[in-house]
Amino acid sequence: MNCITTEPRGVIMGWLTGIGPFECKVNGNHYTLIRVRKNADFDYLYIQRQYHGTGIERGDKFEYAGAFCNRDGRIYDGQYAIRDLFDNTDGLKAREAEVLHMQLKAAVRKAVEAAIGNDRNNLRITELSSERILNSMEYFQRCTAAEQARKTYLGGGDEDEDGVFNFAYHCDYDPEHWTEDSLLAYILDPDGYVSAEAEAYIDSHQEAMLSDFLEGDMVAAAYTALIENPSNPVHRVRRIIRAVSASSAKTVTVTIGKDGAEFSFKAEAGQYRSDCTSTYNDWHIAAADRKEFERKFGRGIKYGPADIIRIEYARSVLYEAAAGEVADDA
Repeated sequence: MNCITTEPRGVIMGWLTGIGPFECKVNGNHYTLIRVRKNADFDYLYIQRQYHGTGIERGDKFEYAGAFCNRDGRIYDGQYAIRDLFDNTDGLKAREAEVLHMQLKAAVRKAVEAAIGNDRNNLRITELSSERILNSMEYFQRCTAAEQARKTYLGGGDEDEDGVFNFAYHCDYDPEHWTEDSLLAYILDPDGYVSAEAEAYIDSHQEAMLSDFLEGDMVAAAYTALIENPSNPVHRVRRIIRAVSASSAKTVTVTIGKDGAEFSFKAEAGQYRSDCTSTYNDWHIAAADRKEFERKFGRGIKYGPADIIRIEYARSVLYEAAAGEVADDA
């Protein structure tokens, strides 16, 4: 019986240079390992493991264990069945099919973005012709651009330190139809495969990339309109988000002005650190205060940023409405 070593290359060399199945015993378990030729560059590896006894069991199946590359002597796409044979599986994990898939996606996106350089002049076209993309652009203008501008303004998009919207082209390449042969081709020549995929993506996505730039123009226009309109309630939402986000508070005291009356209550701070869209939910209010809120204003009644007079934490005022803001909204 062949005896396996704890050094991966020793395992592989013992496995692949032997004649017939390679057998070994590790931690009391008996392993029988075989290889099946895929092509001149790769063999597929299979394992049968016996917890008791030795040899090959007629009724037990061989499990797929990975793909062995004859060029570099490494296992790729190593499965759980083979990891028991290695003291250190980091190398195998780094060459899992899923990891290679993510590496390919990141590398191609980086290559495409570098080629485009965030400059639409690097595209071959200047106008859209696809009816599908034109319809998508119309929908984006009507339903999406303003919302993206809002998210950017509130801190979730492309905005520089001076508050200016900056469009940045982001490639969305995703090898969804990555085949078995694609994986093997990528293993043999990662740089060449990435280069070919990037070139193919750029060639086949000219209109999609141009539409991204044009959508960026739409968001930039909506963003400019937003910041130039001081009466837009999003400005108050942003002040609340930034004020509460600067604190470590888990619970805050909120005072609102509604229906001509002021009311203060305890509430979870987390909801004030994100966009409320238009109103806040009353279930974040402390139970006792929520009952009083419902008694005072009615069940199911909500309050919005325009109703908030101040937000306090530990005797400090985190946020306070500007003079006249609440009254003006009443």
